[in-house]
Amino acid sequence: MSDKYQILIVEDSEITLYKLKAILLRLGYEVSAHDRPQNALDWLTSSQKTPDLIISDVMMPGMDGYTFIKMIRANSQTAKVPVIMLTSQTDLKDKVAGLEAGADDFISKTVSPDELELRVKALLSRNKEKSSISQSSSKVFSVFSLRGGVGTTSIAVNLAVAIARLLEIKTCLWDMALSGGQCALMLNLKPKNTLASLADWPEGSIEEGLLSSMVLDHASGISLLPSPQFFEEGDLVNRATIDLVWAPLQMLAPFIVVDGGNHFTDPIISVLERSDAIIVPLAPDLASVNATYQALRLFEEMGIDRRKVLPVVNETFQKSSLNPAKIAEGLKKDIFAEIPYDNVNMVRAINQGTPYMELAPRTSTSQAFTKMAQRLTAVRKE
Repeated sequence: MSDKYQILIVEDSEITLYKLKAILLRLGYEVSAHDRPQNALDWLTSSQKTPDLIISDVMMPGMDGYTFIKMIRANSQTAKVPVIMLTSQTDLKDKVAGLEAGADDFISKTVSPDELELRVKALLSRNKEKSSISQSSSKVFSVFSLRGGVGTTSIAVNLAVAIARLLEIKTCLWDMALSGGQCALMLNLKPKNTLASLADWPEGSIEEGLLSSMVLDHASGISLLPSPQFFEEGDLVNRATIDLVWAPLQMLAPFIVVDGGNHFTDPIISVLERSDAIIVPLAPDLASVNATYQALRLFEEMGIDRRKVLPVVNETFQKSSLNPAKIAEGLKKDIFAEIPYDNVNMVRAINQGTPYMELAPRTSTSQAFTKMAQRLTAVRKE
């Protein structure tokens, strides 16, 4: 066991305190043990040390465990340290009070050495993983619409190119349109391996290198994680697949743009729930507005923050009586961006397998993609 982990114990029972300290020292942890919460707080202040884990009793003289945990959470030095509450009480309301105060787990005072070891290791491991992901986590922008034909894939492809050009940084395009993704076609790339090959993966995690082998680089500065090549393979990608690739995917690029297609499936819901922004393209017609309204309603029911859902009006035809202001009024939601009509160049780009941003870089449409990239990535810098 590494001696890098330090555990702070607060327990007013001398016998229990001695028992816990002895077990944890035997497991190789550094332990700071205190019989009063105030003594523990004084130690934190004087030592300037931040423990990796805190184990605290609930019922103690002078200050109870709930108050102690709230003070731990209010201190920036210890706000993210995992806390296990040690209690002889099993009432649900006591556990709820502990969770509300900021506890991460509960164990009984009569816990066995084996269970204590497992609980401590699990919480330390979980906290280390969270810390690692937070330091290397990418920003994920998903493009999704309940209505087809509104340019979801075109927007995803060109937004990825716009971010890569704007920041001169590698950007990953992830094709999650599982029932017939077209990102590879629009980039004139030929996938060999896709996420479908990870179906029923026997291990709980995969190496970053394995995922990298599926990614195709494009001359525009983006890389593509392609969708399954064949329609019937789409069903092989499920929520477990997303869980498997999420962490290593964060290592590939600081920005990830997802083509989410136009179907609410379990895997795409898993991606949308984790996205930093959800771009919802719509054409200036009633059917698109209605589909977007329904999507907004469903996002709200899923508990997705309404502020990160961003409607984008894509002018897929020349004239419409529905202007962005009217659409915003109907959706009760501001329009994030407008993409001007340029059907001729857009169709040429698709047929040539060239991103629109490269085919027609000086048009107002390309400028609109660049402005979207600027607004989205500016959020990351704040």
